[in-house]
Amino acid sequence: MYFSEDAIKKLATEYSAMPGKLNILMKKFILLETNNPRTREFASQGFARRVKIMILCITNVFSAIPPERSDVPARDELSNATINIQSFVFNLFGAIDNLAWIWMMEHGQKRDDGTPIRDTHVGLGPGNSSVRGTLSQEFQAYLSDLDDWFRHIATLRHALAHRVPLYIPPYVIEAKDEATYRDFEVKMSQAASKEDFAEYDRLSSEQLKLGRFRPWIQHSFEEKAKPIVFHAQMLSDFNVVDGIAHKMLLELAKPKE
Repeated sequence: MYFSEDAIKKLATEYSAMPGKLNILMKKFILLETNNPRTREFASQGFARRVKIMILCITNVFSAIPPERSDVPARDELSNATINIQSFVFNLFGAIDNLAWIWMMEHGQKRDDGTPIRDTHVGLGPGNSSVRGTLSQEFQAYLSDLDDWFRHIATLRHALAHRVPLYIPPYVIEAKDEATYRDFEVKMSQAASKEDFAEYDRLSSEQLKLGRFRPWIQHSFEEKAKPIVFHAQMLSDFNVVDGIAHKMLLELAKPKE
């Protein structure tokens, strides 16, 4: 197994807490009292839908490829998990933007000096200083502590949308097995040249046994993107969204000055 027994227990504990966290968020945002119809739409049809999809994506990934799994998953299993991780990333990014729009609709889409904030500037990341500047100092400090995380999700989202999509490598070959792996490649080529495809398939099956599955997802090798351990990262990302959402609810409840 890739994970230790302790790590699997921690993942299981965190995973089991997800439905309860979702239920609280769904209730609070669907029933959110607002002053603007668009706020209600962003809260109930935007944010609430997105976090529900995020939890479904987590469930599907954990079902398709459980953390305790050690064998190499089938191609369809990898594709199913990849589809769900890609959807998770888009809805993660969108959920944060929905929170920013909820704030803008209630606060007014303008800076404290009265100048308007463009739609393209609405967000909560480090580049959205106009929106952050309308929040309390406490909330601004909270978001600033998450700047590296915001950059992390922006990188994944932009790679997925515009460059190399996120994918799960089918397996890795450990250094000690590289020579044997290459030897199989030579023998498979020889079998193919003789049109001995039964032998080719046998050699391919033996070669595959050298593969070790790693629960990693990444986008570009050329960009030297670091692999991400997706089980833990999905749970962590949802928890960050959960934390920001509850902070936003507190912000919305403060009386306007």
